[in-house]
Amino acid sequence: MTVTQMRKAEFNGGADRFLFDNAPTPIWLEDWTAVEAFCEARKAEGVEDIDALLATDEDLVRQVAGSIIVKAVNQAAVDFVQGPSEEALLGNLPAQLMTEGSLISLRKQIKAVFARRTSEQHEVAGADFGAQALDAQLNWVAPIADGQPDYANVLVMFWDLKDHKAAQRAMQEQVDVLETLLDMSRGIASTFDIELILKLLAETSIALTGASGATITLFDTGERKIIRQVVSGDGPIDPAPRDFGMIESGPAGWAIANRKTLRIDDLGQRGHWTVPAAMEARLRGHPLLIAPIIDDAVVGTVMIVGAQRTTFAPAHEAIARMIANQAAVAIRNAGLYEEMRSSHAAAQAAHDELKHTQTQLLAAQKMEAIGSLAAGIAHEINTPIQFVSDNVTFIRDGIETLAEFARLHLEILSEIPADTHLGEQVAAARRRWTEKDCDFLLEEIPDAIAETLEGATRVTDIVRAMKEFAHPGYEEPSPTDINRVVETTVQVSRNEWKYVADIELDLDDELPEVPALPGPLGQSLLIMIVNSAQAIGGQRRNGKGAIRISTRHVGDTVEICVTDDGPGIPPDILDRIFEPFFTTKEIGKGSGQGLSIAHSMVVDKHNGQIWAENRYPGAMIVMHLPVKQPGKTAD
Repeated sequence: MTVTQMRKAEFNGGADRFLFDNAPTPIWLEDWTAVEAFCEARKAEGVEDIDALLATDEDLVRQVAGSIIVKAVNQAAVDFVQGPSEEALLGNLPAQLMTEGSLISLRKQIKAVFARRTSEQHEVAGADFGAQALDAQLNWVAPIADGQPDYANVLVMFWDLKDHKAAQRAMQEQVDVLETLLDMSRGIASTFDIELILKLLAETSIALTGASGATITLFDTGERKIIRQVVSGDGPIDPAPRDFGMIESGPAGWAIANRKTLRIDDLGQRGHWTVPAAMEARLRGHPLLIAPIIDDAVVGTVMIVGAQRTTFAPAHEAIARMIANQAAVAIRNAGLYEEMRSSHAAAQAAHDELKHTQTQLLAAQKMEAIGSLAAGIAHEINTPIQFVSDNVTFIRDGIETLAEFARLHLEILSEIPADTHLGEQVAAARRRWTEKDCDFLLEEIPDAIAETLEGATRVTDIVRAMKEFAHPGYEEPSPTDINRVVETTVQVSRNEWKYVADIELDLDDELPEVPALPGPLGQSLLIMIVNSAQAIGGQRRNGKGAIRISTRHVGDTVEICVTDDGPGIPPDILDRIFEPFFTTKEIGKGSGQGLSIAHSMVVDKHNGQIWAENRYPGAMIVMHLPVKQPGKTAD
C-alpha cells in the first residue's frame, strides 16, 4: 500500500483500510500543512536555523506540534501508546503525547519540514508515549505530489526497540559472566597456592554477585580453630572471631551444621543463631550469603556481603555454592599437592597424576560453562535475527512491488504529449526523477537488500553452529558424522583464524559414521585449529597463511588431518608436544594443556591415535579414529 493510496480517510473503503488497520507496525496518517505554513513564515522572517529557534522555546514546539492533525491511526498505534483510545488520538495531536521525551523527536520532524525533506528517521530514546517511556525507532515519510512534498499526508511509523535492546543487554551480561568464569578457571589452573586460589575465588564471588565484600574462612572442626582467612572487597567484612564457639553459635554455625547455603536479607532479622554485637554493628542492613565449604567434612565457609539496602537473588545463592565447591576442590588439590612434595618417587608419580586429573577437570568445567553460556547467547541472538530477516524479506517484496508500479507509471507518463500543459509537468517530474537518481536506486536497492539477507543467513548459520558446538553430547560414543563435526568447529572458531589464515576443507563425502563423542572431538579439533592459527600469526609474512583440513576413510579408521604452512615444529620437541603442561610459548601465554587434552580425547576417549609431522613449510597433526570401537559390533 502506497502513501497516495492512504490519503483519503475512507482508504477506498476496503482492502487498503484492512491493510492499514492490520499492519503490525504502529502507523499514524497526519496532516502537517499547518507546520509547513509555520516554517514558510519563519523563512520569510529570515530564520535560517529553525532548530535553534525551537531549542530555546519549548512552548513554541508544543504550539507547532499541536497544529498537527492526526487523520488516522491503526490498531498497532493504539496498542503502542498504551493509553488513549483511537478516537482520542484523532484530530489535533494530543497534548499528553507531547512530553519532554517526545519533544526532541518532534523538533527533528519540524526541522525536516523546514528543510523541505520528505523523510526523517531517528531513534527516540525514553520518549513518553501514554502510559510508559519507550525506546523506539521513528520513520517519518511525506509523499511526493506534483514534484513537491505532500505534507497533508505524512506517515509516521514506530518500531519498539525494547525487546531488541533487552536481548543485547542479556547477551552482554552472559558474555561478562563467561569471561569472569574463564578468568577464574585460568587462575585456578595456573597455581596450587591455596592463598592465591582463595583470593581469586573471593574476588570472583564479588564480581558475579555485585557484592561489596567477601570472606573465605578455613578451619579445623576437630581442633576447633581457624586455619586461614582470605578477605576481599571494599565493604564491611566480618573477620573470623578468635573464639571458635562464636562461629558455631552464629549464622556461619547454622550453615555448617545444616550443610546448606544461608541467605540473610538483613542481619538485624533474628534467626536460629546468636549474632555478636560487634558483628551486628558492622553488618546491620547488609544482606549476607554464607555457604559451607564441604570436602567430606565441613572445612570452611564462604561469606559474601552485599551493599546496604540490597538483596541477593536465588541465582546468587547458586554462585555462592559454586565458589564453595571450587574452594573445596582447590583445598583437596592443594592437600594432595603438599602430600606429593613430601615424598620422592611415589610423590612424583602422584604429582603427575594430579596435574593430569586437574587438567581434565578444568577442561570439563570450561566446556560446560562455555556450552551453557554459548547456547544461551545463541538463543538470544536467534530471535532478533529472525525478525530482522523476516522484516528485510517483507521490505524486499514491498520494494519490488513499488518498483513495478514506478516503472508502470513511467510507461504511462511517456505516452503524454510533451507540448501540453500536463506534458510540461511530466517533464518536470522526469527531471526530478533524474536529479534524485531514481533509476540507480531501483537498480541498487534490491542488491543491498539481498546482501542484507545474505548477512542475516550468515548469522543464522553461526548461531546454528554455536548451538551444535555447545551441545553437551553423550556420555557414551554414538554414531557421528565426522565431516559435520569438522564444519561446525571451523564455523565456531572462525574468529581465531580469519585474520591470519584461510581454511580449505577437503572432506570425503563417502565417510562412514564413527562411534564418537562429538563434544570432546570438536574440542580436540578446535585446539588444533587455534594452534595452527597462532603459529601462522606469530610469523612475519606477507598475506595470510593456509590451514587445510581433510578427512579420509583409511582401512578400519577415519583419518582427520590438520595441516598448516606455519613455521613447523622444532624436531627436538616433536615427541613432547602432547605432554601435559609442555609449551613453547611465553609465560602467561600458554598453559601446555591444549594438545595434551586433544591427545587424551583421541586416545583415551576414542581408542584412536594422534601424532604430528613436519611438512616443510608447516606442520601436520593426524588423528585416526576406529570405525568400530573394541568390543562393539555394528548394529
